[in-house]
Amino acid sequence: MSTPNRPLYQHYLGNPIAKPPCRMLNALMYGFFITGSKTIIQDYVDNTLNAVKSPDFSFKALSDQLLLTFTDIANIASKVAPFADYGWMQETDIIVWVPIAKVCRKTDDMLHLYWYPAFIAVNNINALVNGRATWGYNKYLCRYEMPTLEQSPDKFSVELETFHPFSPDTKMAWHRLLEITREAGKDSWFKEIAELGEEVAHFFHQANGEVDATLPFLKQMLRDFVHPQMDQILFKQFPDGEAKHAVYQAVVHSPSSIKKIHKIGLLRDKFTLTLHPLDAFPLDQMFGIALGQQEPGLAFYVKMDFDQDPAFEIAVRGA
Repeated sequence: MSTPNRPLYQHYLGNPIAKPPCRMLNALMYGFFITGSKTIIQDYVDNTLNAVKSPDFSFKALSDQLLLTFTDIANIASKVAPFADYGWMQETDIIVWVPIAKVCRKTDDMLHLYWYPAFIAVNNINALVNGRATWGYNKYLCRYEMPTLEQSPDKFSVELETFHPFSPDTKMAWHRLLEITREAGKDSWFKEIAELGEEVAHFFHQANGEVDATLPFLKQMLRDFVHPQMDQILFKQFPDGEAKHAVYQAVVHSPSSIKKIHKIGLLRDKFTLTLHPLDAFPLDQMFGIALGQQEPGLAFYVKMDFDQDPAFEIAVRGA
């Protein structure tokens, strides 16, 4: 897509926005596939990505399966001068990823597979501000628990400071959104593997019969899962002063370019996800994840270095 004639962004003093790409070192990701509702997920996709109409393609939820990740990134910095010289930061992301197919409107053929980080909780205000402004990441501040790679993966949790229940008398406070606990099993809870993409492809193909794609297509699209890149798609918008109209609304693409895999593998034991009701972030209504408990599938871990590339427009509202 050609770049429209726009004014230069002003990097004035005191503005925390840094230029991408940024490099991420020693990022430890734990992933869990969880079950939602494909119909509800598609409604979310229609209200975000498909709100930016393209005559050539639309976006389709691939499955009722979602990927929930906890990622501790030890060291992040911009790769662009002068921002690269400002310093570095740690960031932890808890993300609900939606696997998305880009579909040709004329033929209904699947053209490409993307990962849509539809909900993100982070521990870092700088990451929140930059992520929202530059890429369009739907980030919110959180408190969390997650293990290091040297610890037993016994518990993961995330809490948000927000409103619950919705009521004129409710004061903002910290509330637990979800947790994942491990059922005690073997002392050796990790199983190292060489390739994760094929495991993910088989999992999607077998999970609940919900995937509208052949196994060869999934293998082709997922062969590069975390190696060499993970294609992200985002819904980026900014409201006017009344929050009535969007002054900018677009679908953008930003690859996570993997530079090095330190370790990758599967988690052996059984895990239980517990989702709590939270009016401000109703994951049950957003993605159809049932309140209460469910057992995640295909739990994995990966420790890697990667770059987060700039976000490039795929479709722009009004363009």
